[in-house]
Amino acid sequence: MIEGCYFMFRIAICDDEATSLQLNKMLTEQILDEEGISYEIRTFDDIEHMAQTLSKPGEQFDCLLSDILATGMNGIEAAERLRSFGEKLDIIFISMTAEYAMDGYRVRALRYLKKPVEKEQLKEALLLSYRSHAQKDGIAINCEGKYYNVDYKEIVYCESQAREVEFNLLDKKLVTHMKISDLEKVLPDDKFFRCHRSYIVNLDQVLNIERYQATMRNGDLLPISQQQYTELKNRLSQ
Repeated sequence: MIEGCYFMFRIAICDDEATSLQLNKMLTEQILDEEGISYEIRTFDDIEHMAQTLSKPGEQFDCLLSDILATGMNGIEAAERLRSFGEKLDIIFISMTAEYAMDGYRVRALRYLKKPVEKEQLKEALLLSYRSHAQKDGIAINCEGKYYNVDYKEIVYCESQAREVEFNLLDKKLVTHMKISDLEKVLPDDKFFRCHRSYIVNLDQVLNIERYQATMRNGDLLPISQQQYTELKNRLSQ
């Protein structure tokens, strides 16, 4: 696994009962450890704390396990509030009763599980969520302790800076601790090309090239090594 760049499955668990919260966290850890999945889990005992966290930049989660009654709202209000965290967030509702199951369907909940949660049912739901996110066309970047799941289409180019790599994205820049040679192995070669010892470009983001310089669609000018110029020209013509 390459340091700084891979898919990190990020899970939020919300329950106002401490015992249930720890049990669900323990079961989730067991399942993901057994499957060899890299993950990060954050636990919350109330929806307001969770809402404040999930609304911060860089705090996007892939999956949410929540007791719908832990929200302090009725089923409809809770379902709408949870879905407001994003369309990409998979929601797994956990409850003692099926009373709010229809509210779960209303916000396209992935699963609705009864307490106490059975490990196999939770495993099926978690793996379904993981596969839907891991198969997306992108990578996760660890920047200052936070993980950003980034679509390949968002990457304009990557620049080596000593022992770090700066990802120049469409709307921001992220820096992670890794070697550009390791990153080159991770990025798909049908989408990216190392045009220089310090630069990897997204082929779709190259506006034009001339000896020995590439103009990116964001206006940045990048060097192209003499050895790589002809190959880059051929790749772009394809």
